[in-house]
Amino acid sequence: MNKDKMDGVKEQVKGVVNLGIGKLTGNEDRALQGEVEITNGSNKKDKADFEDNVEKGAVDPDNPSNV
Repeated sequence: MNKDKMDGVKEQVKGVVNLGIGKLTGNEDRALQGEVEITNGSNKKDKADFEDNVEKGAVDPDNPSNV
């Protein structure tokens, strides 16, 4: 797993934690921050997957089945 993909997964986990804590405590700002972190982490991970597929010479690098 490359660094970009790991950073994306870390951000997703951080977002899940913030979302959960925000919902449990009623802190809407923290819950929203968690949702944003989940989305950003997912985007970073998807970008890293795409770059990996391009390096591998995949015919359709945007297709997750190429992994």
